[in-house]
Amino acid sequence: MQVAARSARRFLAASVRWNSTTSATPSPTTQEPQPEPQQPQLEPQAMVKEYDYKALGLKYDPAELPRLEYLDPTTMDYSEETYAATLVHGRSVNQPFFHPRTHNIPVANIHFRSHHVSLLDLFTHFAVHAASSLAIPTSKVVPLPTQRSLWTVPRSPFVHKKSQENFDRRVHKRVIKAWDADAEVVATWVAYLRTHALAGVGMKVITWDRVPLGIGSSPHIKAFDTGVRNPSRMVPQHIQTLSKKIITDEAKGPSPFKL
Repeated sequence: MQVAARSARRFLAASVRWNSTTSATPSPTTQEPQPEPQQPQLEPQAMVKEYDYKALGLKYDPAELPRLEYLDPTTMDYSEETYAATLVHGRSVNQPFFHPRTHNIPVANIHFRSHHVSLLDLFTHFAVHAASSLAIPTSKVVPLPTQRSLWTVPRSPFVHKKSQENFDRRVHKRVIKAWDADAEVVATWVAYLRTHALAGVGMKVITWDRVPLGIGSSPHIKAFDTGVRNPSRMVPQHIQTLSKKIITDEAKGPSPFKL
């Protein structure tokens, strides 16, 4: 009954007044439907503005990527740009393209730590692929010596008090070095790795920021250096100034005032 009442109310709300079609004079309350204003139709050329991808410095049209072409390294010599724009199945499984160094200027070192070798190899493989996509010249994944910590503790304080048990912890390490890349590109690479960090793998990033010559003589750099200077470094200068003041006061003679 409740459902029927709801449907009836809905029907009554949606019902309209019925007018007889046989009457010669229309009802004063009825109005003839007015035609809706037609909106001007735009041409496809005006709706979608084509852009020139070559003017942006692009070799291929982004709308046509990836390129469906078979690349055979034994029969043809192709560039890294062509390889990156082509659909290659299993690309992530293989080793990435390591860009050659141009100036041998180090820009970043990334150290990886983990207790699991499989997770460490997976994330370092992901890191070098990300650097290759950003055209950052990097080294291959370099393994570092494994750090091992050993603890020897009694097995039990009661019956097995004389027997001992050994526990060890192994920390596996890897490092990736990067050269000849812009600081903004390196920051993008590091931010991408931190966003997609793998649980169980630690990461430490060392970067170098370079400034042009003569920047130390600029006024804002001098003010910043004065504001953050360590007070302990100014102690020798204060001691020297105080000693000169004492020598000057002693050279003037004894004080005329008596205590």
